[in-house]
Amino acid sequence: MVDPHDHLTAIADRVQRVTTLPAAQTLRRRGDQRRRRRAAGYGLALSVLLLAAATTLLPGRDQAAPPDRTVEPAGPVPPPVVAAPTASAGPEEILAGRRQVLIVVPGMGGAALAIGPDDDRVRATTERGVDDRALWVLRPEGDRFRIVLATPGGTGEACMTVVHDAAPGSVRGRACDPAAQTQLFTIERVADGSWSIFHGRRYVQVVDGTNALVPDLPEALTTTYEFQDRGPAGA
Repeated sequence: MVDPHDHLTAIADRVQRVTTLPAAQTLRRRGDQRRRRRAAGYGLALSVLLLAAATTLLPGRDQAAPPDRTVEPAGPVPPPVVAAPTASAGPEEILAGRRQVLIVVPGMGGAALAIGPDDDRVRATTERGVDDRALWVLRPEGDRFRIVLATPGGTGEACMTVVHDAAPGSVRGRACDPAAQTQLFTIERVADGSWSIFHGRRYVQVVDGTNALVPDLPEALTTTYEFQDRGPAGA
């Protein structure tokens, strides 16, 4: 039978071993470790909070506002567009009746053939502002041409017409007549690039003094002409 005194003594020894406190140095080391763990935990929590606040309040780099595309970047100013001058038509278009021309007499200071302001006689004139009386269309008919005033008058189209009223005759602006042979002319280019106008076998030329255009002179005089393009002919 176990002695009760021995049993109580054994229990007291175990209690003393369990409740014995560690040495002071050990306690301090354990306390320091616990404090460092608590400080590290607090620091980690604070970092997480600060990062969350920064993410909420400040836009991230990948969320930067897109650039304003309504304002174009400055660059060199392009030069103004300048329309190129329209080239004059060549003889093919002029002789096809598709262009208006001034019929100019070389050596007369730019004088051009025009119907007179007070009569129907065709003369060489240096007047300005007479385009309604001085622009012509060379309308081909077979191997000859009808020389038609580009601006029709109140009575319709006017054509150069040879009139044998008195020698050496005259050239006048009369109503175009498809059957009139007196309105058909031959046009030929000469060596210097100008043009001769014939009615039948006779040169149509300008008479000195009056500057009238006539179809028939006994002298062997020849007036040549230049055709200056003035744009497309009307329908």
